[in-house]
Amino acid sequence: MIIELEILHLELNYLKQKIISLNKPKILIFIDWFLPGYKAGGPIKSVSNMVNSLHQDFSFYIITSDKDIDDLNSYQNIELNKWITKENYSIVYLTPEYRIDFIKNELQNNPYSCIYFNSVFSKNYTIDPLRAIKKLKLASKIIIAPRGMLGKGALSLKPIKKKLFLTISKFIGLYKNVTWHATNVEEAQDIKTIFGNKVAVQIASNIAIIKTTNHLIEKLPNQLKLVFFSRISPKKNLLYAIDTLKKVADNTVELSIYGSIEDQDYWNECLSFIDRNNVNAKYISEINPSDVNKILSQYHFLFLPTLHENYGHVIVEALTAGCGLILSNNTPWKHLDKKNIGWEIELEYQNKFIEVIKKCIHMNQDEYNTIRNNCFSFVKDQIDVTKDISNTKKLFS
Repeated sequence: MIIELEILHLELNYLKQKIISLNKPKILIFIDWFLPGYKAGGPIKSVSNMVNSLHQDFSFYIITSDKDIDDLNSYQNIELNKWITKENYSIVYLTPEYRIDFIKNELQNNPYSCIYFNSVFSKNYTIDPLRAIKKLKLASKIIIAPRGMLGKGALSLKPIKKKLFLTISKFIGLYKNVTWHATNVEEAQDIKTIFGNKVAVQIASNIAIIKTTNHLIEKLPNQLKLVFFSRISPKKNLLYAIDTLKKVADNTVELSIYGSIEDQDYWNECLSFIDRNNVNAKYISEINPSDVNKILSQYHFLFLPTLHENYGHVIVEALTAGCGLILSNNTPWKHLDKKNIGWEIELEYQNKFIEVIKKCIHMNQDEYNTIRNNCFSFVKDQIDVTKDISNTKKLFS
């Protein structure tokens, strides 16, 4: 009798959760790459953190590709081209030959409260579906997250192609009547600079998952361990970092490079520069997301002279690992020196980067421990996850 009551209780709970789920607003997300993929970096983390933080309020459905960025083969042991129910969301991994028909059918036959695009320029997972939505005249709220793609630094790469596309898209009204998701005031202004001040923009910072690791690391004078962790592409500016170390001209500095090699030609250029100039820099590997915090905690500073970041998950991950920051000023993280957690420097002032790195070389254990402890305090006191979740909920209302 007790066992039967327990079974009945479980069944009632299941039905209750099913009813709650049916009453939640349905959100459809288009993203080029998603878990278990990780090579695309920040965008995957942005959507994953958002879904895992808001799944009790919304039912999320994710449409993505069948492989990680630049991989030739589909994910192993995953059913493709059909909806799969995960703990906090449903997802479908589409192969190229099924993609167009599946998306058209899904848009035509299943209503969603909001449709969220995680890119501006993606043909397969933004432009084509958005054109289908316009053709079907769907009533769903359309949200587009540029993910930093409209920043000056990002637009400086392949500028003619991007400018032409944006000009044509405005002419045909591709992005008409959409809501733009900006992660900060600067990105909101980038959007309005291109599409005009009257466009609808809502600001909601990316949601961070805070897990600190207080791993002790030795810091002796004349010793410095720097880490570059990001996709290896011109936007992340690894070549600038390597050139800076050449000009520091101190082999007591070592740079460990982690991340997926997104642009092989650019990486070959970096390798050639390292070899020609005998720079103390080496490529280690990609990093599985579960190992990021542990690995970053083994370095003194994150060195990321990026051309543009609208958020920079790796920056938050470095802080949670107690790893100080040496960044370009092309991120939303400002006044780092006043907070004594690092520096943000304009790329045109490379001598300032050199000066800062030399200062870090001579830093002793007590000086470094102060920076490391300040990183932990900053994460605890300054990153308001509750506020970020609240603002993201408003985005979908």
